[in-house]
Amino acid sequence: MSGNDTQESFLARTIHRLAVPIIVGWLALTVITFIAAPKLEKVERDNTVGLLPADAPSLIAMKRQGKVFHEFDSDSVAMVVLVGDKPLGAEARRYYDGLVRELEHDTKHVQHVQNYWGDLITAAGNQSADSKAAYVQVNLVGDQGTTAADESVHAVEHIVAHSHPPAGIKAYVTGQAPQTTDTTEAGDKSMGQRVAITIVVAAIMLLIIYRSLVTVLVVLLVVFVELGIARGVVATIGNFHVMGFTTFAVSLLMSLVIAAGTDYAIFFIGRYHEARHAGQNRQTAFYTTYRGVSHVVLGSGLTVAGAMLCLRLTRLPYLNTLAIPCAIGLLVVIAASLTLVPAILVAGGRVGLLDPKRPINVRGWRRIGTAVVRWPAPILAGALVVSIVGGLALPGYQTSYDNRRYIPASLGSNVGYAAALQHFTYARLNPDILLVEADHDLRNPVDMLDLDRIAGNIFRVPGIARVQSITRPLGYNIEHGTIPFQVAMGPIPIRDNLRYLKDRLDDILKLSRDDLGLQIATLERMYKVQQDLTNSINDSAHVTEETAAITDEIRDHIADFDDFWRPIRSYFYWEKHCFDIPICWSLRSIFDALDGFDKLTDKFHTLAKDLQRGADASRELSQLIPPMIDVAKSMQTTFLTLYSSFNDLVTQMDRMTDTATLMGKFFDQAKIDGLFYIPPEVFGSHDFQQGLKLLVSPDGKAARMIITHDGNPASTEGISHVDAELKAAREAVKETPLANAKFYLGGTAATWKDIQEATKYDVMVEAMAALILIFIVMLVITRALFASLVIVGTVVLSLATGFGLSVLVWQHLVGLELNWIVLPFSVTILLAVGSDYNLLLVSRFKEEIGAGLKTGIIRAMGGTGGVVTGAGLVFAFTMAALVVNKLRTIGQGGSTIGLGLLVDTLVVRSLMTPSIATLLGRWFWWPLRVRSRPLYRPPAASSDIEDADTAEFARPSNV
Repeated sequence: MSGNDTQESFLARTIHRLAVPIIVGWLALTVITFIAAPKLEKVERDNTVGLLPADAPSLIAMKRQGKVFHEFDSDSVAMVVLVGDKPLGAEARRYYDGLVRELEHDTKHVQHVQNYWGDLITAAGNQSADSKAAYVQVNLVGDQGTTAADESVHAVEHIVAHSHPPAGIKAYVTGQAPQTTDTTEAGDKSMGQRVAITIVVAAIMLLIIYRSLVTVLVVLLVVFVELGIARGVVATIGNFHVMGFTTFAVSLLMSLVIAAGTDYAIFFIGRYHEARHAGQNRQTAFYTTYRGVSHVVLGSGLTVAGAMLCLRLTRLPYLNTLAIPCAIGLLVVIAASLTLVPAILVAGGRVGLLDPKRPINVRGWRRIGTAVVRWPAPILAGALVVSIVGGLALPGYQTSYDNRRYIPASLGSNVGYAAALQHFTYARLNPDILLVEADHDLRNPVDMLDLDRIAGNIFRVPGIARVQSITRPLGYNIEHGTIPFQVAMGPIPIRDNLRYLKDRLDDILKLSRDDLGLQIATLERMYKVQQDLTNSINDSAHVTEETAAITDEIRDHIADFDDFWRPIRSYFYWEKHCFDIPICWSLRSIFDALDGFDKLTDKFHTLAKDLQRGADASRELSQLIPPMIDVAKSMQTTFLTLYSSFNDLVTQMDRMTDTATLMGKFFDQAKIDGLFYIPPEVFGSHDFQQGLKLLVSPDGKAARMIITHDGNPASTEGISHVDAELKAAREAVKETPLANAKFYLGGTAATWKDIQEATKYDVMVEAMAALILIFIVMLVITRALFASLVIVGTVVLSLATGFGLSVLVWQHLVGLELNWIVLPFSVTILLAVGSDYNLLLVSRFKEEIGAGLKTGIIRAMGGTGGVVTGAGLVFAFTMAALVVNKLRTIGQGGSTIGLGLLVDTLVVRSLMTPSIATLLGRWFWWPLRVRSRPLYRPPAASSDIEDADTAEFARPSNV
């Protein structure tokens, strides 16, 4: 071992001595982890975390609602949508009822079914306007995004897929929970594709940089080893359920391991090539490389790993689950980069596999360095202009929370949404739900008024389309529930009585005008007939009397005749055989007849008396009829007068009550919500009791309201309505019995509101923590305050520029806003990784500073230009390759990181940082004391001068 060897670190000497065993050990460890460790994708699926933190208000609201209604304890909601070719009828309802029974029977995955369409009273609330579609809300087991929720979604999809809808009807499963599940599984299914594309892109970039297939294969071998072990270690630890996962965590882990492993390998190989080009032998080149790069890789790796660990300070599970897996993966990369890569350099160097195949472009980068130190201010100004131009789109940054646009349209949840949106708005399928919880029973008229006031206040919030509650189950007040209508109901009995009175008045009119008129006419006719009858009877009496006088006279003459003929007559009676003698018997009969004439005379006298009495009676009767006629006429006049008077009175009363009735009718039709009232008797009705079961808790102390937005609730505008909804609800109960009520708001907009707020907090926390960590690491490594501040400042500037360019590309050119997770997803990586290249550059400044400030900068840029640019381009294009992913969210995140790294590599590291270092001069290294001019050294006596590291002539002075 030479004297120079003894000056190197123990780790470097050990690696040089045990290079082959180290390589074999890493390969063996890779094989062991591949065989023994569980599959990372399976571990991820078994340990998937929820979308929201446990203290998110919307999550608390949903769970509180489920608790007080005894329905569910999670925030996972799916929608089963029925869509028909024609209006849904009885057959569709039978299918729907059977489907609901199947869902309710699966208690392992389904906690509750909001069966509004199954009740005719509330069916219209979940039915489309064209009656061709309806939906049912299903509350699932497990919080949204968790493994339990994913299993529940699949169970519901299985039930629907194996149901048998009638002809012309299709059933779809959609909603937030199925969409989250589809997103996760789409990410998992495309994992192999992403890894393959990333590796292919990295290989192509390496091949372009080194033009050596062996070098590319060596780097890929290192990457595969790091990737395999990192996956195995993370999967093994995760299998003990000590950390959660998301598809973003696994994707980022894979990309970071590939990119960071490639970068660090490039750092070592690039410096090794530089040393070999400088004429150093392989052993010296190895030590020079290890001494010049190892601390940069260690600092850089720990910076990135530490920055990733800072994500544990965030609140969102989608972010804090990135911390541990990525940090573990980076620690594996650091370990492999500090041992395996140098070991491969030693082993490959012994057979000449890793020697440079072509000259390094030092002169070109030194020219750039020369230009920078000669004109630092103009170049810095130009770099700043480029950064500012790149960041011009940043003020117009808009984000989106609607995940439908970022996942393939062929996924089940998106297919369901597409079918449902032909009949419903997106907001209708994704409402907010407000829970009002009081300390007393709300099932009384007073609290119903307050609940309706809450609903009315929320309805008047701009951007709210409708509010469904117990007082307005279909989005507007219960029919006939306005006070004017109920006031109008008061005259209803009067109007009924008025109709009865009108009928009776019509009877009176008929009686007076028709019946009494007929009676009067009849009496008048009777009077005339009676007069005629009286006259006739009177004439008959006179005739009869005269006839009686005539019969008296005839009787007297007959008596005279009888007196003269008496003797002869006696013979007729004495003769025994008179009846045998015809003449005797006939004469005797004549005498017998003459004897009956006396009786006839008497009868005529009697008849004459009777007829006279009849005439008198008829005359008296005739005298009675005129008074009757007069009475009838008087009655007719009286009845007609009564009819006229009462008819006018009834008409006036009808007009009076008609005004109130019309007022109630018009108020009822106008759906004016400020005059609502439920009378006590309504609470006992069956229909209202059904509504209470759906919208009021079993103990009556809580009520829920379904709030539908006018626009997309998963947009920035929709989210902005959340605070207004809560404020409107609280304002509505001031100085009321519900003044102390508690309000809980859950649902789509409320959920994204929590994510929006958490994202703002998390981005600030992760950015500050990462910047502080980066600053500390840079300060430890460079021991220069201003240099560390410049590194941090330029990294922030490159982040802003890169993100601005991403906004320009995606929002303004592609027409798709950046997903909400892209900003927090990319901030930490850009800050940490961006600092790597500055750290390598500044570390090389420090090595070369012995040659003078400006000369050191030129040499450092010449030595690191190709390496850092190559590493930066590989990292940038590796991350940008994610844009081909089916999940546009991951594609946007990868492209944002790629653009940021390009800015950092081509602008910040190449122009801005050296310009600032030149302008600050010695102050750049404060509090270190450096010389502006190189310290003179006598020529070295050693014959190995050509193999010496140039750093030996560039040590910073302590004087």
